[in-house]
Order: sequence, then structure tokens, then C-alpha cells
Amino acid sequence: MSARHTARPADHDGPQPAPSADATTETAELATAEPATDATPEETVAAVARGRHRLVPARRPAMYLAAAAVGAVLVNVLLGTGPAAEAESADPAAQQAVSVADQLGITAPADATAAATELSGHLQELAASRAQREDSEAAAAQTQAAADQAAAEAQAAAEAQAAAEAAAAAQAQAAAAAEAAAENATTQDFHDYALAQLGGDEREFSCLENLWGRESGWNPTAQNPTSTAYGIPQFLDSTWAGTGIAKTSNGFRQIDAGLIYLDERYGSPCGGWAHSEATGWY
Repeated sequence: MSARHTARPADHDGPQPAPSADATTETAELATAEPATDATPEETVAAVARGRHRLVPARRPAMYLAAAAVGAVLVNVLLGTGPAAEAESADPAAQQAVSVADQLGITAPADATAAATELSGHLQELAASRAQREDSEAAAAQTQAAADQAAAEAQAAAEAQAAAEAAAAAQAQAAAAAEAAAENATTQDFHDYALAQLGGDEREFSCLENLWGRESGWNPTAQNPTSTAYGIPQFLDSTWAGTGIAKTSNGFRQIDAGLIYLDERYGSPCGGWAHSEATGWY
């Protein structure tokens, strides 16, 4: 039997031929390769038997997520951040509340929510105090306005009273001057005054001159001995009251009262003269 037709059994204990380089590489790759996650045992055995035609291991998403999580933790550690920093950045409102509390001198508790609650209470107290202060200021302003108005009204009343007193004093002074002038007046002065009051009507003045010439002779102090008739027009006390002019010795004021009476009773001095001519009185 020739040597090339001789075969050694597989389980023979003799020396085995050295595997080729390709076979060694292929065996190393199979040994280090990760078996396919989704392959069955039979597929795995077949893949190993085929050598280079092994199944490509499948990638699990969970493995990527786990790796990402581990990387994030390492980054946080290297940057000096952690769960506490994340919590602080996730709640900026709580950080601001604690900062404001520190500025106001308020001891903030460890719980940021409690600090915000305490700060909110203090802010409400400040708002209430401010509202109360504003109400007090408004009430004070109203009181001051009322006082200013009362003072202005009192000043106006005082000024009005002073003006009235000044006017009364001026009238009194004028009356005194008129009395002094009346005491020194002559019959011609009374005639001129009466003519001026009649608007210069010579006819009416002629009737008036005749009427009062017969009654009193134009004497402002003439007194009827049997009655209360007095003055130039010889008015009774009751007649004086009807003219609105008080009984006086001032001849000029007597002329004013007499003209009022004649106008109201007879329409004019000539009407009074005609009645006096018919009856002897007017």
C-alpha cells in the first residue's frame, strides 16, 4: 500500500499536523468573537464549523444606554457636579428664594420649599405694612386737605367781614359828612338837590316847590305842634316807615323820602300838589 493512500484515524494518539496560519487566525477570531445574541445553539455550532462565515453578533440598545449613563456619571464627577447640582439647576426659583432670604437676613431652612414659603410670608407682611402706611398717608392727606379748606374758608369769611366793615365804615363816614353838609345847607341847596333828583324837570319841581313851601317852608327841622309831622315833607312817623327811610333831620334824606312817597301815592309831585290844592293835605 502506498503512503499517499494511507489515512490516520482522527482519534489516533500520534502527532497531529500543525494547523495552517489561516486556521489559527480563524480559531482565535471565533474564540474572541461574541456569539450572536439572537442565534440558536444549532446556528452557533454551524457558524463555528463554517469558520469565517460566522454570524455577526447583534448589538443591544440596553448596552449603549448603560454605557452612556456610566459616561455621564464620570463627566459629572470630573466637573464637580452631581445629583445635588442637578437638583439646584432644576430649581432656579428655589435658589433665588434662598438668595433673597439671605439678603433679608432670614435664616433659610434646608428645604428650599420651606425657605420660599417663609420668604413669601415675610413679603406678605411687608406688603400689608406698605398698604397700611399708604392708607395712613392717604388719611393724613385728606385731613390736611380738609384743614386747608377750612382755613381758606375762614380766611375768605374774615376778608368778607373786613370788607363789609370797611363798607359800613365808609357809609357811616359818608353819612356823617352828609349830616354835616345838611346842617350847613341852605334852602337853595335843597332846591338844587330836589331838581337834580327830578332829572331837571322844571314843571315837576315847580309843583314840588309850591307843595313843600306851604307844608314846611323847606325847613328840615319844622315840627307840627299838634302831630308827629316833621321835616320838609311834614311826614308823620307812620309815613316815614312806609318810605324805607328812617326819620331824620337831614334835609337831603327828607327830600329822598318825600319823592318816594309822592311817586308811589300820586305818581308825581304835580299829582300831590293837585290833591293838596283840592283837600288841603296830601
